[in-house]
Amino acid sequence: MPLLLYLPSLRFSRGALWWSVAAPWMALAQTPPADPSPTSDTPLPTITVQGTAPMMRSRERQPDPTRPITTVGPQTLDRRQPDNVFQLLDEVPGVGVNGGPRASGMSFNIRGYTDHEDVAVKVDGIAKGFEKYRFGGTFIEPDLIKSIEVRRGASIENAGALGGTVSATTKDGSDLLRPGQRVGGRVRASWGSNNDERHSFTALYGLAGDNVDWLAAHSQRAGRDLMLPGGQRLDLSATDADSSLLKARWFPNDEWQVSASYMRFADQGLQAYDATAGVPGSFGQVVRRIEDDTLSLRTQWQDAERANRWQLTVGQSHTQVHDHMAKGQSIFSMAYAVDDAFRYQNNTVDSQGTWRLMKGPASQVDLHLGLQWGQQQRTVHRLIDSPNTDSIYPGGFNGAQPPGRKDTLGVYLQPDWRWGQLQMLPGLRWDQVRVHAQGKTVSELSQAGQASSVTYERTTPSLHLAYELVPQRWTVFTQWGQAFRPPLIDEAFTQGGFGRCVDSLLRGSGSSLLPGYTDASQVGPSSRICGDLYQPETSRSVEWGLSTRQPQFLGDGFKLKHSLSAKLTFFRNRTDHLLESILAQSGGSGLIVQDGWERRHGTELEAVLDIGPAFSSLAASRIRGDAFDGRQAQPLTTAPADSLHWSLGWRWRAVEAMVRWQHVRSRLTIVDNSNTVGTQAGYHLLGMSLRWNVSPHLNLNLSGDNLRNASYHLSNGFGDGLGTEAPGRNVRVALTAIY
Repeated sequence: MPLLLYLPSLRFSRGALWWSVAAPWMALAQTPPADPSPTSDTPLPTITVQGTAPMMRSRERQPDPTRPITTVGPQTLDRRQPDNVFQLLDEVPGVGVNGGPRASGMSFNIRGYTDHEDVAVKVDGIAKGFEKYRFGGTFIEPDLIKSIEVRRGASIENAGALGGTVSATTKDGSDLLRPGQRVGGRVRASWGSNNDERHSFTALYGLAGDNVDWLAAHSQRAGRDLMLPGGQRLDLSATDADSSLLKARWFPNDEWQVSASYMRFADQGLQAYDATAGVPGSFGQVVRRIEDDTLSLRTQWQDAERANRWQLTVGQSHTQVHDHMAKGQSIFSMAYAVDDAFRYQNNTVDSQGTWRLMKGPASQVDLHLGLQWGQQQRTVHRLIDSPNTDSIYPGGFNGAQPPGRKDTLGVYLQPDWRWGQLQMLPGLRWDQVRVHAQGKTVSELSQAGQASSVTYERTTPSLHLAYELVPQRWTVFTQWGQAFRPPLIDEAFTQGGFGRCVDSLLRGSGSSLLPGYTDASQVGPSSRICGDLYQPETSRSVEWGLSTRQPQFLGDGFKLKHSLSAKLTFFRNRTDHLLESILAQSGGSGLIVQDGWERRHGTELEAVLDIGPAFSSLAASRIRGDAFDGRQAQPLTTAPADSLHWSLGWRWRAVEAMVRWQHVRSRLTIVDNSNTVGTQAGYHLLGMSLRWNVSPHLNLNLSGDNLRNASYHLSNGFGDGLGTEAPGRNVRVALTAIY
């Protein structure tokens, strides 16, 4: 049946229906502009032209010439029409996705760093962060996002993120306005073939006076269980989520900007407890409710010459997850029904600035400064349907999921010296991290003679060098840096078998005993909580490479406007004192050590090509490494598979078409309970997109993923093994009405 025949059956929220009726009248009521071009004294950003104007040339994926940063911008978001933000990262070298296929079970994998604590996630500058066993923790609706910046590797601006940082920026009102508009609105209705997903997006936006823009938007998704390539449905994979965004910006003059945004996400339904693996397995199923809120307040200043600038970000994020496990539906609820309530609150204060110290005929010196404070509060309660609930879980306390608080304070300083074609940025960062136990954990630690709070302080240097071999054409670069990552709240204070400081894990047992110990040896603390026994993980990395930007590289005689940008990067990284390698020292001394390490090295290639109406991009990466868990060495199995992503598109006046091809090679993975390393098969994926501006008030989008209906498996099943089978072919159709 033709896809368009499904569109009349789309279900809308009452808000969507209201906007579809009200928005045309608001559009008619707006004042027609005397001049369609923006006024010169308006401080708002340039407004994107919609309608039947020629398709915009995409400059959003230009690789950063000297840093490992890739930005996925609004053009890619619009043409891909993704169900979640993770679907966009196949275009970023060195980046993969672990877990799934539900977005609540997915997490970012950057250069083989897969833990939540190793990859920082921010929304409008506000730190996110949610940690739960066999769960994802990133909740971002792609329809509300303007761009996503992926920074690979540790950086001086982001403490503790050994793998990198993913920063999402929400849409602004002026991003959606057409030239001359004061108020606008749009309604999008879309349908996905794989799981019969109905998706609606509604937005109202405009200008208040000449120096304020605002936006109110809502997105709703509802779909059946995902369809696998073989035609079977994947149980407990249905979608029922909605998101909202409120945002406003004020430009009091040309130098100042103040913005405020609030984003909310909610999801609910019958789901697999093991969201990472995506299947019930022995963990069973839960009725899960997710609520996630992010509030961001920002102030930015730039002087008239744009030499000095300062930005202050203040905000808070809340994430709440409630799991109800009926009796017999999970290994955690075999005797009684169980309710788990997780609540994370992250507070952020981030002040960063750049000041021009000197400028001469051939040189200049700037100074980058930053002062950052953060606090994370973790609250967990467990209740069981039993009269003995207070004796088993007093006050809802569960030692396997402890509450606590983490306070962070960081300062960095980085001079930026440019002399001719040379740029040099030496940097120094100081951090203090304090992790505090709360609840019954405090008394357990006190009885064992352990501290209830742990403090870590480190000073980490960095150096970045770049030299233009040919000014603004060819650049060589290198950077070196150190970083560290202390334990999370639950890592530091988890008690018992779900932690790592029990005798049987520290010294082994039976045939796995470490030399010098017996099954009766007591080496762990009586509390069975690691606490201050942990050392922070440390990282040292070096990168080097070559980048080029070639406008009109075919010569001035070639009449079509064209350009080529490309970057080749090599990197090496060493991470020591892996937290999961905490063990008793061999020989029977009873000392606790963390001798585990990881070594990784890789190559990344990015290229973007534009020739007249044609455009193309290429992203490729290869990563290898080894790991030592404190007992034995083996190949690094967390690294993303070698991959090649290539896209080719063509723009007409009102139509754009693009085809995508992705080749993912086989990768190493764990294949059994003995940690045997095996191989996960590679695969090829084919995708496409078509955008048609039918009129100034109507757009049609058609996009497809896995069009060959290839069968392949996701990464990071239980025990870091083979994940569940990925969804099959999916074709999405979207109609957008613009007022």
